[in-house]
Amino acid sequence: MCGRVNQRTPLTVLAKQFAADTKLLWSGPRFNIAPTQDMLAVRQAQSEREIVALHWGLIPIWAKDTKIAYSTINARADTVATKPAFRSAFKSRRCLVLVDGFYEWLREGKTKMPFHYEIDGGNPFALAGLWESWRGPDGKSETPLESCALITTEANDLAAEVHDRMPVILDPCDYGAWLDPANQDKDELQRLLVPFDSGRMTATPVSTYVNNARNQGPDCIAPISGN
Repeated sequence: MCGRVNQRTPLTVLAKQFAADTKLLWSGPRFNIAPTQDMLAVRQAQSEREIVALHWGLIPIWAKDTKIAYSTINARADTVATKPAFRSAFKSRRCLVLVDGFYEWLREGKTKMPFHYEIDGGNPFALAGLWESWRGPDGKSETPLESCALITTEANDLAAEVHDRMPVILDPCDYGAWLDPANQDKDELQRLLVPFDSGRMTATPVSTYVNNARNQGPDCIAPISGN
């Protein structure tokens, strides 16, 4: 699974890199984003892309309450097209979750040692995501809660040293196909949900400071002593 990410790049830079507009105000870097918090994501809005904030933990339109979000932070690539919580969003509500890095933990006895993953020397990148708009148990709320889930796949060689799964990292050449709501070719979409090239990734052991989701700041990604 993927249960923690960071988003540190300013919105103006992200908007240019991902060719998207946004009405959001940037609140500064976030080093330790956890489930049930908001994440920045790009989705297709008619003829243009937009950057929005989405609640991490997808809430299907048929949900009776928001509790389901605790079990829908991730969707497995092999079942995302068929699992009831995700299949509708997979069909036409796909997004790019924007991150600068993500964390995984290696269990060593009773200790969970965190590793911070980046790509291409620390540039921001996009994780394959799904989004949904929930209008309450009766479907009539005027203020919908917009939420998302990350899609995970089997780990590449680098990530497998710590965990057997990793989030799907999309290549820029695939952004258009992934975001297009009219693209409902399941086979084409499934071909995008594969492990990323481990040669473009780095994994850095970091302090257990990041283990507490309340902790923020650069200490979350600071390499531990000796690395």
